[in-house]
Amino acid sequence: MRTPAASDLLQAWERGGDYGAAARSLVLLRLCSDEPDDDVLAQLPLGRRDALLLQLYARLFGRQLDGVAQCPACHARVEIGFDADALRVAQTSNVGIQELFIPGESVQIRFRAVDVSDLLALQFCTDAADARRQLLQRCVIELSKDGVMAPVDSLSGSAQATLAEAMAEADPQADLQLVLSCPDCAHNWSPLFDIGRFLWQQLHAWALRLLRDVDTLARNYHWSEAEILAMTPRRRQAYLEQCVS
Repeated sequence: MRTPAASDLLQAWERGGDYGAAARSLVLLRLCSDEPDDDVLAQLPLGRRDALLLQLYARLFGRQLDGVAQCPACHARVEIGFDADALRVAQTSNVGIQELFIPGESVQIRFRAVDVSDLLALQFCTDAADARRQLLQRCVIELSKDGVMAPVDSLSGSAQATLAEAMAEADPQADLQLVLSCPDCAHNWSPLFDIGRFLWQQLHAWALRLLRDVDTLARNYHWSEAEILAMTPRRRQAYLEQCVS
């Protein structure tokens, strides 16, 4: 994994500003990956993608992840903090092809893990039920009932739920749930944690701070943006302190 320069981060932030969450995650992957082919990156299982984004976060902002959640019971704001290492889940040896047998319905299923390309394909789907149906169709490789090949749409609701659980278990890093407790009402809940969205929020805040710093230095020293971004963060900060001294 490589650590992107400040100029690369700003370009990625600007380019991904109008993108959806799935496309933004791919933009972030490009920043740190040594793989130049987007098609290869799009085939990454979501757990592998999220593990890489956790590493990128740690390189850019440190291992501590701090944020705010809202208690679903009393709506209080709850400050949360986690170490990036604590959010990494040990990967199974194979998150690719999996097999599932549902004995009550005599259903045999071969499926693969959800990958980046699946989310990109469904990013404009606004109907949750339709998105789930399309996702299963994309990820199910083979399905049979009583030994006879059958379409994915023939699965019962309970069988679809069982399959969804098996897909989550096959790639646990992609289904990361936090364990939170409200200090005001003692309510406990387990929200899903999306490192892609969280990292983009941090990148957005960082970019705005950096652009303010660039504006300050450009006004005081008449340097170009490229010259300012080429400086190390420590040197930029030293010049900023001179501006206010």
